[in-house]
Amino acid sequence: MSNQKHPTVSQILDANPFPIGFVVGKDWEYAAVPYGNQLMIIHNGQQIKVCRNEKSARNFIAKHKKTK
Repeated sequence: MSNQKHPTVSQILDANPFPIGFVVGKDWEYAAVPYGNQLMIIHNGQQIKVCRNEKSARNFIAKHKKTK
């Protein structure tokens, strides 16, 4: 049995790793879900936008939060 405290990332050795999804906001308001080689932003159950990478997804979510 391992005493590992952090989850492992199985794609760390892949040459072209696929994006990993994430959630943001209280009550998990926004989700970025892998969609092919991109991330689809979902807000309140609706697909809003497809972003190329995690950085652009996080930037879009930050801007979208301000406009609400």
